[in-house]
Amino acid sequence: MPSSDDEPGRDDGEYIGGVGSEELLDADDTLSPTPTQHERLKNHLHGEQFREIKRADRRYLVVGRGGDDAPGKRRRRVRDILDDRPEATAFRLEDFGLSGDELELWVPAFDILSETATHIVGILEDYDGGHVWELGYLYHHQRHIRDVLWLLKRIYGTEATQREKYDNGMAASHLAALEEATGDRVIPWGDPDDLSDAVEKIP
Repeated sequence: MPSSDDEPGRDDGEYIGGVGSEELLDADDTLSPTPTQHERLKNHLHGEQFREIKRADRRYLVVGRGGDDAPGKRRRRVRDILDDRPEATAFRLEDFGLSGDELELWVPAFDILSETATHIVGILEDYDGGHVWELGYLYHHQRHIRDVLWLLKRIYGTEATQREKYDNGMAASHLAALEEATGDRVIPWGDPDDLSDAVEKIP
């Protein structure tokens, strides 16, 4: 997913890589891939892996923090749990070899895989990272996706820690709207050992 290291602060109106929020809201015009990028996108997405995904009865797109840190490992664990279900497959954008530095490819790839998924599963531990951009993209561009969105939201033991992790005005407004639309498909979890039980509540 897009690297949080590339993200400027939300106060300056930018989401990622110097691209402003107003540009993301008009992404069809400002983030159109070049012919070379389009060919690379097709090569990434339209291979055997994509065909296998389309053959599965349940297709889980797993969104959340990436990397090799603890949240990234938990996200991979969620993907693996869902992928082990009968007649199901689970995947992340990174599984297709896409680099978070290539926003022009990331946006249409995310769009295609979101449309393909029967379930979109977002793992939230804070509002700092590229996963916030992805969920914000869903909020702005794909309102019908709300019907298949499940949020696994981490709840912390103290109010101070909860504020620290989720104190981000722009992201908070988008995610609050998503949580309201998602309703009982927001599944709370606290201790990392409880995450597997939370995943089991997703059909």
